[in-house]
Amino acid sequence: MSNFQPRLQTLAQLIPPLTPDMHKGECGRVAAIGGCEEYTGAPYFVASTSLRLGTDIAYVICEKDAAPVIKSYTPDLIVNPYLRSTDNQKGRTLLEIQKKIDSLLSKLHAVSVGSGLGNDENIRESVKLAIEAARKRQLPLVLDADALAIVGQYPQIISGYTNAVLTPNPPEFSRLCKSLDISLDQCPLDEAAKSVARKLGGLTLLVKGKKDIITNGSRVFICDETSGLRRCGGQGDILSGAALTFLAWGEKYKQGAWKSTASEKIEPEMVPMHAAYAACMLTKHASYLAYEECGRATMSTSVLDQIDIAFDNKFEEILKAVKPSK
Repeated sequence: MSNFQPRLQTLAQLIPPLTPDMHKGECGRVAAIGGCEEYTGAPYFVASTSLRLGTDIAYVICEKDAAPVIKSYTPDLIVNPYLRSTDNQKGRTLLEIQKKIDSLLSKLHAVSVGSGLGNDENIRESVKLAIEAARKRQLPLVLDADALAIVGQYPQIISGYTNAVLTPNPPEFSRLCKSLDISLDQCPLDEAAKSVARKLGGLTLLVKGKKDIITNGSRVFICDETSGLRRCGGQGDILSGAALTFLAWGEKYKQGAWKSTASEKIEPEMVPMHAAYAACMLTKHASYLAYEECGRATMSTSVLDQIDIAFDNKFEEILKAVKPSK
């Protein structure tokens, strides 16, 4: 397995420089689509990670009964109870939900889909429409958890969309391979990942593991950053939030929202690969810091509390070097 890793100086190009004349929203507006009655923490971790890394506005689009719970976690998130489960369909029709979500998408720079969705078919129908709407708007997408089951069942919904990042863990990756008729028998993991990315039309695949594999079917990045030893639920949602953040920044980078002084530029088609790598590196390092502090008591909230420190550890000196003069 090759071990190519982007330079920190290259990744730092995606980070917006903070200046006194910036206004709300210029560092990114994002949304996490997910959260049902049973799983309220997942979209909270996605959106809160993004805010702690430096986006300005984070929305959560969730099931109606999940909304009051997620709102109670923090006032920093804007919570939209648009999704409807099979048992809770009163209120908006599917068409009305589609219009509500599409209206919100028009304000955003990137979207994460899947964290805490659950298996409710009525919610999945809304989410499929949201993925299609985001794709039409050319918004960067992170697809994780229950959204990967949608991809396995309807691969055409995302196939060929190179502005998307899929983040399966090993069991999810195995199911994705099976749905795409790709054999894992006697096949190196990075080659299997490349095959999946190619079969899905060159989107970016991030296979989580001891070493995270990031590929678009032709290039491969390997993230072997040291992480903590706890594998508590929710860390994948933190990874999704980090990827969401760098994708949002990457979209503005592609639009020339800020100038980079680095000699090694990131080509637009490689932004999702670099965003995914940065997310892996930061999440693993935050996990390491959390475990150093909490040991076996480490929870995903412990990792979330370290994500901004992980960011500073990796990028603070580089960003100081390019800090605008007063």
